[in-house]
Amino acid sequence: MGYACPLGIERYCAPYTIDIEGIKKTVMRGAATPAALLLPPEVNGFAPDLAKRLPFDVDAAKKLMVEAGYPTGFELKMNCPNDRYVNDERICQAVAANLSKIGVKINLEAETKGTYFPKILSRNTSFYMLGWGTTTVDAHQVLYAIMASPGEGGRGQFNLGAYSNARVDELTQKIGSETDPKKRNDMIHEALKIQQDEIGHLPLHQQALSWGVKKTIDLVQWPDNGMVWKYVKVNP
Repeated sequence: MGYACPLGIERYCAPYTIDIEGIKKTVMRGAATPAALLLPPEVNGFAPDLAKRLPFDVDAAKKLMVEAGYPTGFELKMNCPNDRYVNDERICQAVAANLSKIGVKINLEAETKGTYFPKILSRNTSFYMLGWGTTTVDAHQVLYAIMASPGEGGRGQFNLGAYSNARVDELTQKIGSETDPKKRNDMIHEALKIQQDEIGHLPLHQQALSWGVKKTIDLVQWPDNGMVWKYVKVNP
């Protein structure tokens, strides 16, 4: 789960402004893993050496704001769902409060997913929240759908901030057909490093799956959070 912004403010202020540990503690009540990449360790291509977030440092963020030409801040709208991710609206409220510390006034517009996703998919947004799951368990799906420049065949379909880097696009295309595992993972690493250095998106965290069962119920719980009823047994 993370943010992106067509205005590009993330590279100027937000990397240092989001108190992700505070969000983990007060909003998620510990049920989240702060992330520095848009894919978790379980996905092929995950790079442990890149899995370190920039620190929460308001003073550093303020300096970047001055360098960017916004010493007194600015105002923009943030779009957010309120019924799609765990604590989604409360997360957005926390991020808005964090950004206010450096003069960025957020006009939060939280709404049901039924109207939220059509809006952001039409790119009618300036700052938005998006969660992503890699169903292929491989980094290429993240690169192709979220990091690559929007183009034909669904490329960059969910890159709603229109982040674009020619080298990332080139690597994404090559990764899609490379069969040598080492060469392929080296290219994935390079693409992830470029995107991270340019702060193309703002990773937040991986939300936890919370399960609860009664002692009278036996089941096999799948890691994708799906419920397969034939594997559920209710005991008397």
